[in-house]
Amino acid sequence: MAESFMQQLLASLARRTPVLDESVPSRTGSSDTTERLRRPAKPHLLAEDRHDFERTLDEVLATEAPGRPARLNAEQMRTMALAASELIVATAASEYAHYVEVREQARNPRGPEAPLTDSATAEQPGASLTAVLAVLAPVLFGTAAVIFLLIGYVLGMANPKPSVASTLLTTGWSFSAATAASLLIGMIGLLLAALRNRPSYDEWARNEEVATARDAWRQALRRRGIEPFLREVRNAVSSLDRDQAP
Repeated sequence: MAESFMQQLLASLARRTPVLDESVPSRTGSSDTTERLRRPAKPHLLAEDRHDFERTLDEVLATEAPGRPARLNAEQMRTMALAASELIVATAASEYAHYVEVREQARNPRGPEAPLTDSATAEQPGASLTAVLAVLAPVLFGTAAVIFLLIGYVLGMANPKPSVASTLLTTGWSFSAATAASLLIGMIGLLLAALRNRPSYDEWARNEEVATARDAWRQALRRRGIEPFLREVRNAVSSLDRDQAP
């Protein structure tokens, strides 16, 4: 019974919503098939944007919870919208295409054919070496300082005091000074590397442009795609209920 109702609901939606009618198999002959082949291809929703689509859908479902049809729960309406995701995305095709284009430009500002080995890439090994030395040198020097000082102080408590104790203490304090110096040099090196590799103003502007394009796509997807689809679902359910009423 529930499966029959869902089939009737889908058929009703196909009659009510022109964009949904594209997904219904043609029963009128080859003319409709030819016309469908002439239509432009609908934009494909990329996998990385699937989360944004589902998030927008969940937000709309949460705000429209009081008006949900009694025969359908939120999960059923969500499943129907996900099944028609490509058709819903087509209602905001221009905004989605702009968003994808801006995002790709931000990811590769030098163009898709730019070589991967450029000046910025050449600086990365140096920055990595600086980071390794900034972390490794203080650890090594500090460990050596602790060992020499500990042994020196232990030997210094012996009676008679061995002459090597003073040498070990002097060496330990030398390594302590080296530890402090390496920490200071490492911090300065990391600061210079961060300043050298910080994003330029254009990159920050592009990131803001990506966020703006993403928000515009989601708003268009909500106003022209998801909300009308759910509204048609409610209307179709109401129509079927009236038709089936005694």
